[in-house]
Amino acid sequence: MLTLYRRRWGLFYLPVLVLAGMAVLAVSRYWYPLPPRSVVIAAGVPQGGYVQMAERYRQELEQLGISVEIASTAAGASGPLMRLADPRDPAQAGFAHGLLAERGAEAAVHALAVIGKQPVWIFTRHAGMSNLRMLRGMKVAAGPRGSASRFVAALLLAQEQVREGDVVWDEQHQGMAAANELLEQRVNALITIGSSDAPTVRLLTRSPGIDMLGIERANGLAQREPRLHPFVLPQGVIELRGDVPPRDLTMLYTGTHLLVRENMHPALQRAFLDAATEIHTVPSFLQRQAEYPDFQTDFPLSPIAKQYAAGDRPWLESALPYWWAQLAELTLYGLLPVLALTLAALLWIPQFFSLRVDAMLAHYYGELKFIENEMDALAAGNPIELRGVLARLDAMEHEVASLDLPDRYADRWYTLREHLALARERLLKLRAR
Repeated sequence: MLTLYRRRWGLFYLPVLVLAGMAVLAVSRYWYPLPPRSVVIAAGVPQGGYVQMAERYRQELEQLGISVEIASTAAGASGPLMRLADPRDPAQAGFAHGLLAERGAEAAVHALAVIGKQPVWIFTRHAGMSNLRMLRGMKVAAGPRGSASRFVAALLLAQEQVREGDVVWDEQHQGMAAANELLEQRVNALITIGSSDAPTVRLLTRSPGIDMLGIERANGLAQREPRLHPFVLPQGVIELRGDVPPRDLTMLYTGTHLLVRENMHPALQRAFLDAATEIHTVPSFLQRQAEYPDFQTDFPLSPIAKQYAAGDRPWLESALPYWWAQLAELTLYGLLPVLALTLAALLWIPQFFSLRVDAMLAHYYGELKFIENEMDALAAGNPIELRGVLARLDAMEHEVASLDLPDRYADRWYTLREHLALARERLLKLRAR
């Protein structure tokens, strides 16, 4: 017992402290990890609309202490989704329109929200063109084969009984390069998908000699392709003084999605959603006040976004600033339980030794009580047998004297020996009668 007691630090206290340290490490890394302090946003082609949008997110997130790196790509509208689908790519968030949702089925991405409209724009340098049937035999820029804009262009032309082979496709240029081709009259029309802030759209909607076409039977097309939605672009809404557009146009749009990897930290997802709420609630000529963010998405919706839409979020994030809330949550739900268990274990170790000593002393007191009862019975009926009782008492005294107890229990050890001495004295008196 004394050896065990002397080694209590190595055998009891140290293992408890080591286990506590391992538990703290596990809690802070796996159970309640703090969100990362930096994030990479995949934002499409340089100088594109997605890059401008990512800059606005950077401004909002950096106010929370989250540094943002914007990663552009030359892969067009599908570039951010391609980066998010690559597990080796550092990008954690990005943007994509709804027509790319089928390409995200194999990617580990979730949508946080729809954050705006990306209309299908049809620009032409022929002022007298009234419908897409007039593009037969002309050169059209709509991105490379397999792209979303090319898919929509083929869909629009097919509705007008124009086959893909009836037009000449410019597959080498897209974005601003395609816009320059149109301005320099090397293509006859440009069909593209982009937000109102996209540089291509801003340039062509305000360039003289460039006309915009509406889409006939837009509702019918939307029925065939649910990721497209019809809307009316009112006359003069883009530029009232310049009367852009010069007439009401029926158009189609697809939703702009804010995408994240499915394993993004929940608190960081909520930070993105807070930023989206700040950025996209402002009305524009394409959206009403507080129309976005919207949670009816074409991509799988993140479980965190579902909770956010229902108004369910940790109460600490509502009561404290972002980083203080994360530290408080880690401390309250992770570290404090570990510390409480550690303290309980450290307080239990002395109790363990006390219980062991109590059990040992209770055993000897029980034996002593049995001997005393036997002494009384033998003294009345058979005093000769008291010699055997004395031998057992001697043996017990020898055992108690050889007990190896810690010094803190010396008073109880001496008390037991006094009781044994009193029992011996009583036994000797009974024998002397």
